[in-house]
Amino acid sequence: MSGRTSEHMRILLAGNPNCGKSTLFNALTGGHAKTGNWHGVTVGMTERAARLNGKRATVADLPGIYTLSSPNMEEEISRRALEGKDYAAALVVADALTLPRSLRLFYEVKARAPQTLLVVTMGDLLKRRGGFLDEKALSARLGAPVLCVNAHSRRDIRKLRAFLAENLFCGNVCGKDRPIVREDGAPLEGIWSGGAFRESRAERFLYKPYIAVPLFFMTLLAVFFFAFANNMPGELLKGLLEELVAVRVGGALSAWARNMGAAEAAAAFVSALFSGLGMLFSFLPQIAILYFALFMMEESGYMSALAFMTDGIFRKAGLTGRAAFSILMGFGCSAAAILTTRGLENKAVQRRAIRILPYISCSAKMPVYLAVISSFFTHKFFALAVIYFGGVFLALAAAFLLKRGEEETLAMEIAHLQFPSLRQVAKSLLFYCKQFIMKIVTVVAAVLVVMWFLLSFDFSLRYVGEGGAGSIAETLCRGLKYLFYPMGITEWQVALAAFTGLIAKESVAGMLAVFYGADLSAAMSAQSAAAFTAFIMACSPCVSAIAAAGRELGAGRAVADAFIQTGIAFLLAYAVYALLFFGAALWAVMGAALLTATAVFIKNKRGKRREKAYRLRARQAQRLHR
Repeated sequence: MSGRTSEHMRILLAGNPNCGKSTLFNALTGGHAKTGNWHGVTVGMTERAARLNGKRATVADLPGIYTLSSPNMEEEISRRALEGKDYAAALVVADALTLPRSLRLFYEVKARAPQTLLVVTMGDLLKRRGGFLDEKALSARLGAPVLCVNAHSRRDIRKLRAFLAENLFCGNVCGKDRPIVREDGAPLEGIWSGGAFRESRAERFLYKPYIAVPLFFMTLLAVFFFAFANNMPGELLKGLLEELVAVRVGGALSAWARNMGAAEAAAAFVSALFSGLGMLFSFLPQIAILYFALFMMEESGYMSALAFMTDGIFRKAGLTGRAAFSILMGFGCSAAAILTTRGLENKAVQRRAIRILPYISCSAKMPVYLAVISSFFTHKFFALAVIYFGGVFLALAAAFLLKRGEEETLAMEIAHLQFPSLRQVAKSLLFYCKQFIMKIVTVVAAVLVVMWFLLSFDFSLRYVGEGGAGSIAETLCRGLKYLFYPMGITEWQVALAAFTGLIAKESVAGMLAVFYGADLSAAMSAQSAAAFTAFIMACSPCVSAIAAAGRELGAGRAVADAFIQTGIAFLLAYAVYALLFFGAALWAVMGAALLTATAVFIKNKRGKRREKAYRLRARQAQRLHR
């Protein structure tokens, strides 16, 4: 099938990892594809319509690829797309600093694509190094149109639109028959220079293991303090927003419904709905602060430095430094983090990473943590730090237990360290804040409405009031509450709230607000709150994350993993409650048991290594003897 239909065509964006393809894609289409100054940001093909000076086109952003002959898992999508026939042109994007290396992919694409154009990015960094590029001379030597652009410049994006319209909609196959002079370093002789590479002070500072990793943890602690500590901006804005939505708007609408003669059920519905929505909306400032920090690290290239510096830690757990990308993405969204695992080295490493990601607390779990912590802990900042770092520890421990003994190696390109584009950071932040709001007013609001109906009526559709006694939900959840008894929780309402987290984790906080308001002391004790928080941290992610895992591992395996993770979460919660309730004696017994189990495990592993080495030497001796 051809990729051109009269005045409409399909264009593929291809290039090496971390060359700026997704930034150009967003600029051309108005899309919101994930961008970042680090390897493996794009892990699937994204398509959107674009207008190129009045001409219609469909632009597809492909994952980074070095060569069409590469066997890497992450490059398979790009290989299939570029070797197919359903596109009209390929736009190869190259980094000006590594242009010679990018030409190999350009030659391979040009030999297959109906039309091929070259766009060179990061020319500003090239000039800073004292390098130069003559794009007109390069175009003549390569036999294809060439344009140098700054992906963050609106003027350059307008030039790119005009460039594409002129060369792709000219009525013939532009440049297809123009010969390539030579396919080696000769095309760049005299027209390109990379300048003098000098490692910046920031790079010299960050590429030290004893600096990069501690700096990362210090940065996270500072972000948590700024967002969650008492009298800090995140906490102050949270209180103002909650009062605005829940008290002012919700209270006014509820009073208006009663004054208009509406039924008590309707007024109660409005009050309950805005109570839950108010609690959820109030977390927006704190989530925005967390996302802002993540986007700044992504755009600056710090993620590459972190991945490089943490490779040793991750290799001990059967992963590589690239897993740092997925783990950091997991703080935002588990489903998105699962998709980034396509950039890992092989299927075994990918499966291991997907199985540990539920222990990384996504932003959807934050409202639940804050709802519980606000009722039982004075210092929310310290409590949240323990929860988040505890999740990372559990994830690494799970990866270590899933390790099969193979040794993985890291091969990746270190991104250029640069000051992040504040415009791009602000654009990404506004988009994700809008996504959070849309999720609350659609999915979470729908869950709250359905739950209110199930809590307010019995099976004969008789209104039973706000308490839920005798309601449909109470009848259905009578058995579910016994799973939470070993946590010291006997309220079926808490079990129901936890169950709604399967659809969206924010729903848990919303339902708790509907039942108990801002004070959860009537639902659980402090020990039970700690156990419930541990359960939320370790349990299966929402259905969207399970679906994402299903696409990577298969639906059966993803569902089975979700059940196993939830079972482990219950056991962890039971252990936390027992340790806090029974005190030091149980701590001592469990500590001794854990040390014994660890010693046995290490001894068995060492024994297997010695046995394997002995057998290997024996076979070698036998061959030499023969």
